[in-house]
Amino acid sequence: MAIHVFDLSINKYEALCQQKVVSKKTKLFNIEFNPVHPIIIVGDGHGHVTSLKLSPNLRKKPKDKKGQELPMSPEAEKAKMEQLLSLLR
Repeated sequence: MAIHVFDLSINKYEALCQQKVVSKKTKLFNIEFNPVHPIIIVGDGHGHVTSLKLSPNLRKKPKDKKGQELPMSPEAEKAKMEQLLSLLR
């Protein structure tokens, strides 16, 4: 089993990275995100816990295209997330 990291504001069909976490026989059950640090904790069916640190390359802001300004405020990020969630409902 592997963890796939997506940036939904860039491309919701292609993962930015993939990380193998457990063997094929084990199932992943829990995932937790740290709100302060770029760390993900994953729990599997055998009771093992794995911590993964997000790569510094994935934490960079995407480059803006010519003539396009990317909003950087928390309100703009919330609005983008609400728009993505409305597509799923």
